[in-house]
Amino acid sequence: MSLMRRLYDRSGPYKNFFWITVVLVLTLAAMSPLRPRLVQKVVDDHLSPGHEWDLMRLSILFIGVLLIEAIIQFFQTYLANKVAQSITLDMRSELYQHVIRFRLKYFDKTPVGQFVTRLISDIDGIAEVFSVGLLDIMRDVLKLVVIVGYMFWMDWQMTLIVLIPIPILIYATRLFQLAVRKSFQDVRNEVARINVFVQEHVTGMNIVQIFNQEERESRKFEKINQEHRDAHIRGIWAYSVFFPLVELLSAASIALMLWWGVGASIASKMSPGELLSFSLFITMMYRPIRQMADNFNVLQMGVVNADRVFKLFDTQEQQINDGALSSDKIEGEVQCKDVWFAYNDENWVLRGLNLRIPAGKMTAIVGATGSGKSSLVNLFNRFYEFQKGEILLDGKSILEYELTNLRKNVGLVLQDVFLFSDTIHNNITLRDNSISEEEVVQAAKDVGVHDFIMSLPGGYQYDVHERGGMLSVGQRQLISFVRAYVTKPRILILDEATSSIDTESERLISYATMQLTKNRTSIVIAHRLSTIQNADQIAVMEAGKIIEVGRHDQLMELDGVYRKLFLLQFQNAEIFE
Repeated sequence: MSLMRRLYDRSGPYKNFFWITVVLVLTLAAMSPLRPRLVQKVVDDHLSPGHEWDLMRLSILFIGVLLIEAIIQFFQTYLANKVAQSITLDMRSELYQHVIRFRLKYFDKTPVGQFVTRLISDIDGIAEVFSVGLLDIMRDVLKLVVIVGYMFWMDWQMTLIVLIPIPILIYATRLFQLAVRKSFQDVRNEVARINVFVQEHVTGMNIVQIFNQEERESRKFEKINQEHRDAHIRGIWAYSVFFPLVELLSAASIALMLWWGVGASIASKMSPGELLSFSLFITMMYRPIRQMADNFNVLQMGVVNADRVFKLFDTQEQQINDGALSSDKIEGEVQCKDVWFAYNDENWVLRGLNLRIPAGKMTAIVGATGSGKSSLVNLFNRFYEFQKGEILLDGKSILEYELTNLRKNVGLVLQDVFLFSDTIHNNITLRDNSISEEEVVQAAKDVGVHDFIMSLPGGYQYDVHERGGMLSVGQRQLISFVRAYVTKPRILILDEATSSIDTESERLISYATMQLTKNRTSIVIAHRLSTIQNADQIAVMEAGKIIEVGRHDQLMELDGVYRKLFLLQFQNAEIFE
């Protein structure tokens, strides 16, 4: 009921349409005795000779009732579905806006396929609560009340006899409800598993094929798919038992009616028309019971979906944005003071780290894999939050800056470049209309990649397809350089952005790096130490701490960790040459 209240609250902007639909449902329920009553009147009063005109008049009235019911049914169905789709439109948009502000830490531990299921399948299931489940159950309950009430009014004794099988039906319906609810929950879980599996394996298809794992992964998918099928079959089994049982009990009620009614008819206590109308009422009584059980399961599935969706709505993983400081004149000096950071509990990645990054200068950060380089730069734009210490930007804590303003001034180029299935122009601007086409072209020229872009079919309108699959790694990297440059950030972070380039793109990448880092605070996580020899300062990390800081020549003279890393890399390069 709490979930239903939350769903009803979502109908706020559409409550007028919802209540109009409710009125139409009430009208249909109130009209349900008309047709059997007309049939009774025809049989009892107008089947004898001389009543042809009256018979035609009642036949026309019968057709009129059918037409009115059909028109009301049309508007009820249309409005119910309009309300349902409008509510799910709002919920899907709101849920996306809610999720898109989550911390990256949440996405690190939650499969993408699970979000796809929540945003698409589960919200589609909620639509059926309004379009099918709730209103149809209301209609069936009201129709049942009206029909049974009318039957009692006609003949309460026969009605009691006809209702003898109903307790059995109520018990069977309860068992059916429990069985189907469990199967629906299993189905939704299996749908989520399939979505997660397919999303992961389509994204990583190259790994599957490189290591010849097609057969093994196919067997895994077949197992998941079979479990999905079995969950559906458990629900189908319940349906296959319940619906024949309803038909059997309906036949039993008609048999009881005939047993009692024929005797009453012979004794002239009941007319043939009343007996016929009573049989029609029995059919009409069992139909809503059967439909109600089916619709109740649709409602249950919608409630299960709603429970999943509202759990995601109730998840509070948004990035805290309490800062009010906003500045367009950031100099770009960054200082870390005794910074401690862990992704989980107290498994510290950074341990009391101290580092000063001068404004307008290039600082390179080097170190072995797992030393904490990427973790450190992810703190500068608050993708993750440190637990202890402080990080200052121009002498003020980064927590004091308004989050959007902070990220506007901190550009980031990652090693693993993500491009959307769109044009190069839109991948550079990310559909930001404040960035003109002229600015994009000029930025590409400044970075030195304009000629490369124009060599592609369509130039800036070239569609790179999903994840930039039509471009090489180096070409995708060049696009990401322009993307960072065009926003004019005061601080630029290159997270091993030159580690995966091909030989053909190396010259362009080097020139682009030089242009991007000119006259701005630049933080470069270096894979190739030869590329950062001209950095204003080099910070060496080990086990989450800064252990050496200085220029290349100073660190080489120091004969410490940096020198060993440099010589090791240089010797490896000679061996491979």
